[in-house]
Amino acid sequence: MIEGIISLEKAALQRLTEDRLATGELGDEVETMLSEAGIYWDTINEEYFNMDSFQRETYERLAAEYAPSNHA
Repeated sequence: MIEGIISLEKAALQRLTEDRLATGELGDEVETMLSEAGIYWDTINEEYFNMDSFQRETYERLAAEYAPSNHA
């Protein structure tokens, strides 16, 4: 179930990114609504991302890299 939701979210973020790249900014109202949902524009990679997903992936990566395997 969770994997399906994550897949839908990634597809939606990809579509938002494509729309922004094709037409420019999506407008203040849309940007405000997205930021309230935790979705932001990454000016370096030029894509939308979900802050919660980014933080979760970062913590998982750091835990795998730095936590001893016997404490996982």
